[in-house]
Formats: sequence, structure tokens, C-alpha cells
Amino acid sequence: MNPTPAGQQPIASRAIAVTLIAYAFAWTVAQTLAQPNLDRYHDMLESFAWSQTFEWGSFKHPPFFAWVTGAWFALVPRSDFAFKLLAYTNVAIGLTGVVVLARLIGHARFAHPAVVLLFWCLPYTTLASKFNANAQLLSVWPWAAAALFGSLLHSGWRGLAWSTLLGLCSAGALLSKYYSGVLLLALFVAASVHPAARAWFGSPRPWWALAVTLGALVPHALWLKASDFAMLHYAFDQGGGAVNLSMAARFALAPIFYWAPGWIACVLLFALARRRAGRAPRVIHLFATAWRPAGWRDSLFWLAFLPWAVSLVFGLAGAVELSTPWAIPIGFAFPLLWLRNLSHELEPGPNTQGETQRLIDRLAAPRLTTAIILLVVGGAAVLGTVHALTGQREYYRATQALAKAITQDWQVRHPGKPLGWSGGAWPDNAMLAFYTNPATRALPGLPDSREASLAPQAAWASQHGILICPPLPGGADCVARSQAWLRARALPTEPRHVSAVRQGWRFPKATEQSLLVFDVPPTLGASPRTPPAAP
Repeated sequence: MNPTPAGQQPIASRAIAVTLIAYAFAWTVAQTLAQPNLDRYHDMLESFAWSQTFEWGSFKHPPFFAWVTGAWFALVPRSDFAFKLLAYTNVAIGLTGVVVLARLIGHARFAHPAVVLLFWCLPYTTLASKFNANAQLLSVWPWAAAALFGSLLHSGWRGLAWSTLLGLCSAGALLSKYYSGVLLLALFVAASVHPAARAWFGSPRPWWALAVTLGALVPHALWLKASDFAMLHYAFDQGGGAVNLSMAARFALAPIFYWAPGWIACVLLFALARRRAGRAPRVIHLFATAWRPAGWRDSLFWLAFLPWAVSLVFGLAGAVELSTPWAIPIGFAFPLLWLRNLSHELEPGPNTQGETQRLIDRLAAPRLTTAIILLVVGGAAVLGTVHALTGQREYYRATQALAKAITQDWQVRHPGKPLGWSGGAWPDNAMLAFYTNPATRALPGLPDSREASLAPQAAWASQHGILICPPLPGGADCVARSQAWLRARALPTEPRHVSAVRQGWRFPKATEQSLLVFDVPPTLGASPRTPPAAP
């Protein structure tokens, strides 16, 4: 173990805090410059829609990331920039967990460089900007791992506190995504091979952590039963028994192409150090060495390796169809493993430790951090300019402008009548709640659909609402379902075309975009003449 001297601990903590804040804010600015909209698949609008009411589940995902979204926007004004800031605040919280983990496992000297290396990797940079269930795990998984080692290494009240945190983080991970089961398996194995395993399992600490986990999951389990296990049906639909070798292969390579920038930088730095020491760089050897275990009782290796390996086994067995974004949270311990292994490779004796530490510290040097941040923000500004001048479609997507246009059109046509809900294309219809009026409830599909009934808007039939669909031909299915539903209730089926343009000096090539809007007046007491179309 190489703990940081007590006198240096506050200095190291301040330096890490500055790095976290600087990188998180820089990437928020960079993503806003390069792409001024939220994600193209509207995962973030979906998160906001689910946050409008406190629920223990939804028809698709567990609820934790929606709770986080709701808490954030209870404090912060709603905007695209604020949503992206939430995404990178989530990253900073997770990396703080990596720092705590490094200190607990005796690798405090690697904490700051590990944070920097992760901030160079895709899951913590470009991919993190889309705050959804996968991104939520970037903060929860590292803290669960840190809490495990805190529980392993401390007894008494401190051990109890760490065990409580372990239980809460484990429950939070599962309430973010059921996929987190692979992390819990990795935590169990890492604990089982740890030198303190026998004493830990013989104490109340692991069993208290398990009790906290199960207790925190009880309300969700009761909700699942009441909903006829809606989310489990969705989860099982991700598999089907067939093996998708193409997707499994992409997932298998994820540790390489997702974490390549940090991995390559770390290896090249140590190769340079070997050359300066008059030794052969052996770059290929160092690339392999970065990943190797230090024996079968290497807790850090199992913590880093198992989430990927177990996921791949399930994918090859046909239990699930692996999606590459599932790999986003798995690499939080990778840099700690690389730095530990490569530093051992460079340190044949104790007298070289100081030289090795000076080398590692260069990764976290303020000048390098400043240069990288300037490169990131400057590159994003250039990319945004290219998108603006070439008319890149996603750059010019007018979601916010269309939401405001639909709201203004409603207010002109129905002065003084509040718009209670929006349905139709999901989760696109949540644009009204996010950009104009959060009191307008976003409902999945049609207001009486099975999906909407899991978090019902009980008064929808006595409120004014609208159905929103993309224009034809892309919105043909949405239009057909909406018109069939309206026709069954003897309501008008002719949509209004509402158009808008993304305006401002950043949008010189803006073109008009439109949506189709169906009015739904209060229909209390009305019943459909035919069963409504499924959403």
C-alpha cells in the first residue's frame, strides 16, 4: 500500500476537486457548443417526463435516474445547458467515488491520475452527455465499490456507516438499471478474495448491507407486482434466447474502444519512462501488462474485470441481447488497475518509487489539464461552427422552438384554458413540459394506454390535452393511432400543422420544421365506440 502522507492529503483533495469541477464544466460547455440540443433519441426528455410524478417504476426502466432528474430541476432552471450540466455533475460525483475507492484500497497516489485518465475516455466525455439509465450508473457504481471496501476495512460505527452506504448504493444501482446485477456479483467476488473476507463475512456488516439493500427495494418490488411485472417484460424482451454475435463482439471490444484514449496515454507514458531509464520501451508488453491480475486474490482485478466478463457470458448464452452502451459504467476501476500494474513494471525496487510517482503525477499536471480543456472547448467550438455552416440536421433540430410554438398556438386558440397533458409520440411530447410548462403532464402514447396507466394522470378525461406526432411520412404510425383513438370517441381527427425555426446567430442555415397536433377536449363520461388502438 502507498497511502498519501497526512500533510499532503488536503492539498491532493483540493487539486482533485479543481480537476473535477474544471473538466465537468468544460465538457458541459463543449457539448453545448458542438450540439445545442438534447440527445437525438429523447432519452433525457423521457427522464424528465418520468420525473413529473414520484413513482417506484415505469413501463421501461427503474426509477432512480428519474428521481435524480426531478431533484435537479427542483433546484435548477430547466434548459438544455442545465441538463448537460446534470450529466457531467453525475460524472464528477462518480469520479469522486473513484478517488475514495483508490484511497481505501491503498492506491491514493493513483487517485488524481485515474480521474484524469477517465476524463479522457468516451464514457466520461462524449457518451456521458446523454443522461439516462446507463449514464446514471457512472456515479452509483464507483460509490458502491468504495462502500464495499470501506465496509471490509472498518469495524464499529465506521464499518456500520460504510455498510449502510453499500446497501443504499447497491439498491440505487438496481433501481437505476437491473443490469447492475453484474456489479453486485463483482462486488461479492472482490469481497470473497480480499484478505479481510473471513472477518467481514463473520461480522454483522455484510448482512446489514444486504438488509439495507433489500429494504430499500421493497417498495419497488411491491410496485412491480402491482404492475404485473411490467419492467421485467421489457427486460426479457431485450433477450429472447437468440445469440447476436455481432452485438456480442462489439460489447467484447468495448473496453478497448471506449477506454482507448486513457489506456494508450497511460501505456505510452510508462514506455517513455522505460526509455529514459535506458530500458526497452516494450510497448506491446505494457499494453498487455496493464490488464493482468496480480493473482487469484486480486480484488481490484475482479472488480474491474467481472462486470464485462459476466455481461459477455450472458450475451453469448442468449440470456440478453447485449447493447454496447451497457458497457458505459463498467470501466471505473480500469485506470487504477493500469496504474498499479504499470508502476510495478517500472519499479524493480523501492528506491525507484519516487521517480515513478513524479512520472504518474505528470498526468494530473495543471498545465496538461489546462491544455486538454482548451483543446476540448476549442475543438467543440470548431465542430459546432462546421455543423452550423453545413446545416447538420441534429444541430438544427428545433425541439425547443417547436415546443414554444405549440404552446403559443394553444394559448391563442384556447385563451385561459390550461393544457393538462400531452400524448402521442413518446417521449417527444415531453418537450412541452420541459421547455414551456412543467404542469403539462407528458403521457406515453395515448392517455388510457397500458403504459400510461402505470403512472396514471387520473384527471386526463376532464382536462384539455393534445396528441403530438411527427409529420408524414415519418409519423404515419403515430398519426394513424391518434386518429383511430379520436375517431372512436367522435372527436375531430384533422391535425394542425405547427411550424418553427431554430433562430439566432448560431443558426445561419435554419429551415422550417413542423409537427402535427391533435386537440383533445375534455371527454369526461365519453366512451369509445370501438376499442382504442394499442399505443
